[in-house]
Amino acid sequence: MVVLVVFMVLTAIALERAVVKRARQAEENGLQLLIYSLLAAVDQTPEGHSITVSRNRLFEPSLVTRSSGLYAHIYDQDKREIWRSESVALGFPPIPGQLETSRWEFDIVEHVATPYFRLGLGIVWPDVDNQLRSYDVVVWRNAVDYFEQLTRFRQTLWAWLIITTTLLLVVMYLVMRWSLRPLQLVGREIKAIEDQQQSGFEQRYPDEIAPLTENLNILLKREQFQRQRYRIAMDDLAHSLKTPLAVLTGLGEQAELDAPRVDTLREQTERMNQIVSYQLQKATSESGLRISRPVDLARIVTKLVSALEKVYREKGMRVEVELAERMPLRMDEGDCLEVIGNLLDNAFKYGRQCVRITGELADEQNMRLSIEDDGGGLGAGEIKRILQRGTRLDEATEGQGIGLAVVADIVESYDIELEFGSSTLGGLSAQLVFRTA
Repeated sequence: MVVLVVFMVLTAIALERAVVKRARQAEENGLQLLIYSLLAAVDQTPEGHSITVSRNRLFEPSLVTRSSGLYAHIYDQDKREIWRSESVALGFPPIPGQLETSRWEFDIVEHVATPYFRLGLGIVWPDVDNQLRSYDVVVWRNAVDYFEQLTRFRQTLWAWLIITTTLLLVVMYLVMRWSLRPLQLVGREIKAIEDQQQSGFEQRYPDEIAPLTENLNILLKREQFQRQRYRIAMDDLAHSLKTPLAVLTGLGEQAELDAPRVDTLREQTERMNQIVSYQLQKATSESGLRISRPVDLARIVTKLVSALEKVYREKGMRVEVELAERMPLRMDEGDCLEVIGNLLDNAFKYGRQCVRITGELADEQNMRLSIEDDGGGLGAGEIKRILQRGTRLDEATEGQGIGLAVVADIVESYDIELEFGSSTLGGLSAQLVFRTA
């Protein structure tokens, strides 16, 4: 629309300039014809030392009608007026300087508060002794009507330009709204899919958009099928291994074996339990590619902190929470609870007296969530190890060692940055950087 407005304005300006140029050229051509008619009526004076215009051969009525608006003068080389048309009612000044022979000089001048077109031509004419003498022929035309017509033309041009441009903009706006209605419908259906009100695109779309929605439906169905397939497979695996693992665990406790063998049996059984739990959580976690509605991270953090304060009530942890009023994150709520829950649980578990949670806007598109504790902290090598599945640095604390590994997998699937470092409280700091929804 902006391009259309600019194009129409530039077109009107170009048209106006072309019309003005053509009108001025027409005025100049008309005055040239008048000078040619004057030259056709030029005669020598009786004494032969100057020239005059014969009234009998002057066929322009305006030159013999007083105050007609068309006037003519002839000047000698000393700028003395030697002839004027009968239409002249008041004097006109000569053109300053010497006019070049056979060269036209056209311009618009104002005389007595009135605009005039003025055209001058320098000529040479032989006298009675065949001596060439220089003369200036100057004609004047009143330009009031010209400028009035030009003003009316400009008013008409710009009025029609505004009307035409407005109509075109209205038509373009209506056409664009009509053309983009299918895309607006696509947006509404995506919102419905995010809100889990429907599983795919259900509306009929024009031929230009139908391939897009059909391919998206195929992609959604394939993703849902794969997720369901993974869930079923992992559920079957978990149920299939649950009983044998329970039997092995019971036999390990009852077996009359020497201590090293019993420890080996228990270690391998626990290892199998860890692998099954880890793979089950990994398969059932939500993929970052899935269309989901935004969740409020601040609400989830508040909810988890309230629950963990009850779990670790005996430790009397002091929790400092500084969160933005709203922290929207496009992530499945279950995955978000898994990630934040594991990180907060570790902070409560290994912190001594204080846990600090801060959430702030990193830049226009990213948010940063920081979870710090005042525990013993970890070195660089230990931080790498805790992200490996089944690794537990604290064997005395209950757990299977897969929590942070699952966290790492989930944040990677959502393209969320997870960094561990030293806390200002003296313990471990976990920072999450994610895009706002």
